[in-house]
Amino acid sequence: MLIDLKAPPWARHFLSDRTDWNKAPLPVSEMAPFELPDDVYFEYAYVDDQGEKRPDPENPNPILNPWWTFASNLMGPAYRPDPLARIASIAPAGQVLRLSLDSKILGENRRLLVYSPPGLAHVALPHILFQDGKAFFGWGKVPQVLDNMMAARRVGPAHLIFVPPKQRTAEYAFNPQYQRFMLDELMPYVESRVPCDGRCSVWGASLGGLFSAQLAWENSDRFQKVVCQSGAFLFSEDMDLKNPFVGNESFLGQVQGEKARDLNWYLECGSLEWLLKSNRNLWSALQDKGMPAVLRERNAGHNWINWRNGLASGLEFILQD
Repeated sequence: MLIDLKAPPWARHFLSDRTDWNKAPLPVSEMAPFELPDDVYFEYAYVDDQGEKRPDPENPNPILNPWWTFASNLMGPAYRPDPLARIASIAPAGQVLRLSLDSKILGENRRLLVYSPPGLAHVALPHILFQDGKAFFGWGKVPQVLDNMMAARRVGPAHLIFVPPKQRTAEYAFNPQYQRFMLDELMPYVESRVPCDGRCSVWGASLGGLFSAQLAWENSDRFQKVVCQSGAFLFSEDMDLKNPFVGNESFLGQVQGEKARDLNWYLECGSLEWLLKSNRNLWSALQDKGMPAVLRERNAGHNWINWRNGLASGLEFILQD
């Protein structure tokens, strides 16, 4: 579809999924009509003289980005949100445990949530470990998505473990101490409260996707499946983490340089993301190693609408043999 946006008189730059937002602001004097796929979900904003990011005053669509109150959006005529992920304002049907763990490794208290489907809190089930737990629980509403899918008999039950970070970048970016916390403290503690049947998967988005991939790769005796949504696989240990657009794909090099692991991979990335090439590179490397790997590309950017539309597919990947 052809997009022909008219910048408001106060706008100086155009930011969007096409320009990776802060990476390449486009002067409004250079704006021109552009094409997007018919099934796209597209976000954009304008920047004024003071550098403030502001929504398009002519766009009546509600703001859907939980991070950014300035992100206007457009949906192509063929865009369809996943019906299993369209959750009304209802609570999860099962039990939510709000747990607290005093970590000796981190030297502080950490909180987490565990969701179990109705009547199954004490039954041994697969465990799915989510990074950015507060976001996946609150914005993604993964428990309600699981409820919907179980009701539709698309998947079986699982215990969902939601772990919020405190210092997200420091913890998720190449941090062996945080890995040890997850493996040696958090996972045994959770298993003492809700039993695991031996099947354990890990799930993350963006930088949480990179952390999940490394956690599973380096501990493949503990995990069987990995879901990474828009994984930050461009990143490397020697990069400036304040500039997420430049990196040397450290995890790709690790995969290429080491023996294959007994892991199944489900990767997703938006076709409008700067991370798409690095996700394609990783997918190819996993296949070259003979490891089962799926890459799904969706016509969207780096945002929660994109990731929410992938929740049902990710749950099916983990919970269907």
